[in-house]
Amino acid sequence: MLLKPRHVGVLIGSLRHGSLSRKLAKALIARAPATLDCHIIEIGDLPLYNQDLDSSPPPAWVSFRTELEACDALLFVTPEYNRPMPGCLKNATDVGSRPEGTSLFDGLPAAVVSVSPYSLGGFGANHALRQSFVYLNLAVMQQPEAYIGNVSDVMNAHGAITKKETDDFLKTFMQAFERWTSTAQTAAEDFDTFLARREQISSEYIQGKAAPLIAISTASDPATFFPPNGNPVVGAEKVNAANTMSAKIFGKGSVGRFEVFQSGSSGGLGFWTGIQHADMVMEGKEERLTMQLRTTEVFRIEQGEWKLVHRHADMGNVK
Repeated sequence: MLLKPRHVGVLIGSLRHGSLSRKLAKALIARAPATLDCHIIEIGDLPLYNQDLDSSPPPAWVSFRTELEACDALLFVTPEYNRPMPGCLKNATDVGSRPEGTSLFDGLPAAVVSVSPYSLGGFGANHALRQSFVYLNLAVMQQPEAYIGNVSDVMNAHGAITKKETDDFLKTFMQAFERWTSTAQTAAEDFDTFLARREQISSEYIQGKAAPLIAISTASDPATFFPPNGNPVVGAEKVNAANTMSAKIFGKGSVGRFEVFQSGSSGGLGFWTGIQHADMVMEGKEERLTMQLRTTEVFRIEQGEWKLVHRHADMGNVK
């Protein structure tokens, strides 16, 4: 199953339209693997963070926070101003992390690239950002580090990379970042705990309650459901509609359990496979139906939560 590209927000620490940082950010985006969907989030119009405005945030804050909320990862590209990061970038992290307790940075995979026309490559700004990110709980890629010094010697006035060594490094960096965005994803709930909750949700579903299942199901493609009747359902909207409709055939008093043969999670994905046992009351009927389904389910982390993206169920014993 091919997963959709991860949505990467690119924040640039220079506001100048023709800045070296912006040119390099575009060069990095051009070298990103197809599994990363990178776009620049503009920060130049953000009013300075002021706690007095928390109750009625400026429209620019709202728009910026909405863009952040849609991101699966962040890439920061920054020059160095008087050794630390530029003020506009610090302000952006303040706006995105407040009000207290609502930070949109928490747990996101991230990477930092610093740019300079001088030999140190913006080392000070790079590490000033990293220090701030410790508190913001951004999961920052440690290697490879990226300090692009003497940038005018490796990039022309139009932003084209002119040295093969730099071109190769930028490609390597973005490939490493792609791997990092996959392995660094974390969920607020560990997978074993989630799987126990998934079993309870299954029992609620066969009592006619579709809402709990829909809540843990992805709303984004790709999503697939291979039901026992052999007619696959493809697409999140269609899968959720099918699950909502099917719940209506079940009545109160049904009970179920999972017999898990194998389960696990890694790199933002989780799965279980085994037998789904169900002793069901059908809506409008008195007799009970006992069923066993050979089941495999796949989940992925979306915005810090496990979401069901694939379900395959084959009919076992029916009584």
